[in-house]
Amino acid sequence: MAFIHLHNHTQYSVLDGACQTSKMLELASKYGMPAVAMTDHGNMFGTVDFSNAAKKYGIKPIFGMEAYVVNHDYDHPESKKDEKYHLVLLVKNEIGYKNLMKLSTYSYTQGFYYKPRVSKNILRQYSEGLICLSACIHGEIPWLLLKNRNEEAAKALEFYKDLFREDFYIEIQDHEIEDEKIVMPKLIQLAESTNTPMVATNDCHYLLREHSKAHDVLLCIQMNKTLADPNRMKYSPHLYFKTEEEMRAIFPNHQQAFDNTMEINDKIDFKLNYDKFLLPKIDIPDKFNNQSEYLRDLCYSAAPVRYPEVTQVIRDRIDYELSVIGKMGFDGYFLVVKDFIDAARRRDVPVGPGRGSAAGSIIAYLLGITQLDPLKYNLFFERFLNPDRVSMPDIDIDFCAEGRSKVIDYVIEKYGRESVTQIITYGTLGAKSVIKDVARVMEVLPADSNKITKVMPSTPGITLKKCLDESPEFKKMMESNELYASILDYSMVIEGLIRQIGIHAAGVVIGPGDLSDYIPLAISNQKDGDPVVLVQYEGKWLDDLKLLKMDFLGLKTLTIIKHTLALIKKYKNIDIDIENVDLHDQKAYELLANGLTDGIFQFESDGMKKYLIELKPNQFEDLIAMVALYRPGPMQFIPNYIRRKHGVEAVSYEHPLMENTLKETYGVTVYQEQVMQLSRELGGFTGGEADGLRKAIGKKKLDMMEKQKGKFMEGAKSKGISEDVIESIWAGWVNFASYAFNKSHAACYAFVAYQTAFLKAHYPVEYMTALLSLEENPDKIPQFIHVAKKMGIDVLPPSVNYSEAEFTIHENKIMFGLQAIKNVGSAAVSSIIRERNEHGLYKNIFELTERVDSQSVNKAVLESLIYAGAMDELEGSREQKIASIEKAMNCATEVQNNKKKGQITLFDFFEPEEKLSCNAELVQATDWSHIQKLEFEKSVLGFFLSGHPLSEDKYLIDLFTNVNSKTVADPEQEIVGQIQIIGIVANIIQKKDKKGNPFAIVVLEDLYGKFEISLFSGDYAKLMPLISEGAKLYIVGSQNMYNSNGNDEMLRIRPSMIFTLDQLKEKLMGEIVLNIEEKYADPVQAEFLNTFAKESPGQFELIIKVKTERFNTLCLKPQSLKIFPNHHFYKHFKHQTDSNIQVRMEVANGS
Repeated sequence: MAFIHLHNHTQYSVLDGACQTSKMLELASKYGMPAVAMTDHGNMFGTVDFSNAAKKYGIKPIFGMEAYVVNHDYDHPESKKDEKYHLVLLVKNEIGYKNLMKLSTYSYTQGFYYKPRVSKNILRQYSEGLICLSACIHGEIPWLLLKNRNEEAAKALEFYKDLFREDFYIEIQDHEIEDEKIVMPKLIQLAESTNTPMVATNDCHYLLREHSKAHDVLLCIQMNKTLADPNRMKYSPHLYFKTEEEMRAIFPNHQQAFDNTMEINDKIDFKLNYDKFLLPKIDIPDKFNNQSEYLRDLCYSAAPVRYPEVTQVIRDRIDYELSVIGKMGFDGYFLVVKDFIDAARRRDVPVGPGRGSAAGSIIAYLLGITQLDPLKYNLFFERFLNPDRVSMPDIDIDFCAEGRSKVIDYVIEKYGRESVTQIITYGTLGAKSVIKDVARVMEVLPADSNKITKVMPSTPGITLKKCLDESPEFKKMMESNELYASILDYSMVIEGLIRQIGIHAAGVVIGPGDLSDYIPLAISNQKDGDPVVLVQYEGKWLDDLKLLKMDFLGLKTLTIIKHTLALIKKYKNIDIDIENVDLHDQKAYELLANGLTDGIFQFESDGMKKYLIELKPNQFEDLIAMVALYRPGPMQFIPNYIRRKHGVEAVSYEHPLMENTLKETYGVTVYQEQVMQLSRELGGFTGGEADGLRKAIGKKKLDMMEKQKGKFMEGAKSKGISEDVIESIWAGWVNFASYAFNKSHAACYAFVAYQTAFLKAHYPVEYMTALLSLEENPDKIPQFIHVAKKMGIDVLPPSVNYSEAEFTIHENKIMFGLQAIKNVGSAAVSSIIRERNEHGLYKNIFELTERVDSQSVNKAVLESLIYAGAMDELEGSREQKIASIEKAMNCATEVQNNKKKGQITLFDFFEPEEKLSCNAELVQATDWSHIQKLEFEKSVLGFFLSGHPLSEDKYLIDLFTNVNSKTVADPEQEIVGQIQIIGIVANIIQKKDKKGNPFAIVVLEDLYGKFEISLFSGDYAKLMPLISEGAKLYIVGSQNMYNSNGNDEMLRIRPSMIFTLDQLKEKLMGEIVLNIEEKYADPVQAEFLNTFAKESPGQFELIIKVKTERFNTLCLKPQSLKIFPNHHFYKHFKHQTDSNIQVRMEVANGS
């Protein structure tokens, strides 16, 4: 006796199946089942995952799919109305696997309509090699029987039997569903009367009986319902992975149906096996016999260009790499990559200098795939391609973000649409997200579920089990009541299941022909575009299938560099060869050493600036090291690196033989390649063995490391190294695994960083103009404008007379672009610029409205241009121009109508052109306040351009705040204790929770960016009356880690107190400490303080500390003086006497 499950829905039946592949196989093994099938709804997503996991458990994987079958062809008018019947298809042999791929592909690419559908005609074409089961109650035959359409059911049975002959089986199931009780007797009778074999299955959607409720929750997540919803979809509690005994008890009189599961298993003879590399067809010149000859010729032709002298060392490296590439069969791979990189350059698409370990290959360097000499920077080929481990190379390429699509278009054109496609991704229910999803289904308030996730560790890839182990607070919270315990129980079951499918941001697969001959395809329907064709297998499995996968990455920095070079050419007529930039440029290193790295690739964070200032980099190798070290983990070694560079700390090595490798990083092990080199020089490893050690350490494969350790110790001992030193080196490497970094990648990105630093140092106006033109985040534009001003570069407001569409340069100043103004579309911009170029500058609003196209430059456009300051050069104030819009448009319409009607006399032709125009005067209007003017600017620009409403309150910010909006983005600054911050309200989002209680998320701005406060329950009622758009507020509170807007770098605050700035005088009290020089301690200052105390009385006591030569510091505390500091006070002591002002502050009682 034996039985296997043939109808199972894994996590790849998205938000419907909860049988995780590995756990299902583990359970099958426990139940003594020799095989198990995967039959997900309409797809083959999990095929490779299932195959690999089955090997681990020694179980035969049966590949299949539960298809959605329709009667009509896809182009038939009735097709979309067809019932989508379920049908289980199992792979019998190699032909069956290829046919199932075709069926699954067509169901998406041609048949998708809410579900991936297979038409019966397509099924006829690709039925060979497949075993067919009639499926569940939603299969065609049982469904027709349920509807008493018995004759149609018999015809359907005849169709499937004719098609699949002895490989068609009637499925019998009993999940204690009422419809099944009606259908099963009819189905069994039909099977027996037609001599059709039956097979017993369970429609498994989860593994254990007790998982039924958790699966119910999963369905609610899928349907966006709650458990309490009476109208939601529900499944039977019997859809679990039953034992053979449980199954045989269901149909005691039909034991053959259970035995038939083994009959089907015996028929199946298929293993997933991709034994050849599937590279696209590559054309080579006729004079070469093969790809290897052609590749060798390309390399040796390029060698004299790359190297002035081709030494024997260079020749040996070329020959070595070519031999490894040839033995592995990857000559074609390099030719393909070279081809599309050459095509990119022909199409004026900038290409990055390299990415990842490919920079370690001299062949890649000679072919122009990478731009850094691997010999000069000691980069290892084996880090990229290990001769001891044959696997597909992986070269990721950075392209200019604007031009990336041109390269993909070229690849499609070259190899054919059917040979090129993108890659699917799977988003899973992670630890925090599953808690939130389950909590929503259980009708827990978002604020309460946020409290749960807040106490969960944020370690990447963390599981709920680890959360329970690592966070006693989380464990205690989940045990605090039955509801939370249920949330945890259900979450533990469905954690890790797939929540949605997506598209890999950069991955592209290129095949040797029609990809559906090798791999099943799917589509992803995009909201604002055409459906995207995808391979159904996740990117990490494509190496197993030996398919060519490339990452075509769009790097905005390359676009910035391209735009900068174009601006330099346009305004200075200088051509810069940025790919061969001087890596010893003093001005570039000065910029880096001074921390002036806003907008510099990789180096613009506040923490990085701090370390660069301390490091004072003066060579390219310093930049490589900083790219590698500035990450969690290795960051701890940056101070050592800096101190050793400057001779403050001694450089030491555990053994003299290590100096050759570690000298460049002052004895600090920074790169993976250094471990590889040391294992070769000390332990006698080959290049392949060294890479194997690097991989074992990086992935913490202890068994592999132990094997490598023995060899290393033996080799090191032969070099005269003591066992204690060897043990110490090895222990260091084990620890190194937590922060090891790829030097090849660091070198490539350091090069891009240096390019940007060079351009910013030498061509600051052009670089900042490009940076502003390409910045998509509106919050960063004011930051970059601030940076430009600090660099001494004027940023001019937009101008209808001088601005172009994008940011441009005008008289060595940055001119704001017109298309950055809200409501000003491309047609309006084109009309304004075209008319200006043809007939000169505009003089006033009346002339402008007459000359431009009134359809595109309408009232809304004119208002936005005026609010933004784009018409400031025209006659009149902004207020007058806003008031005159209607008049100007009416006047323009009248003039243009007259011209169209021909109402121009002979004498008019002899009058100046302006006489034909409306000679109107501007309407007088009330002046706006400074704040009003700024608010109008912000409404159309997204930020304050000509000033900031808080600028006049900067003295309050300096005196009474301890953080700003940028603090949270700086890894070096930790927010501890109470937050005090000043901001102006930018946006108020008011909502109600499930219980109808109001709450609000308020976005504020300070001088540096945006931050957010949240108001719930009592805080809402108490504090909301103070809040309105444009209000300036002083906020006291604590940091809130809940991320409501997806921006991890936004400061979020849970306020305890909020005051308007006008209230501060009565609400704050404390001490103001003035630290002044002795020369300022004179009667003039005393008189100033006495007068000021009368003018601005408050609740702050004054303490004056005078630095004297005789007594060091003299402390004075006038008892009668109690003040509140204002701008006059701050300016007097801060700027006129250069005094240091300290504030010790608290909130007054009763506030």
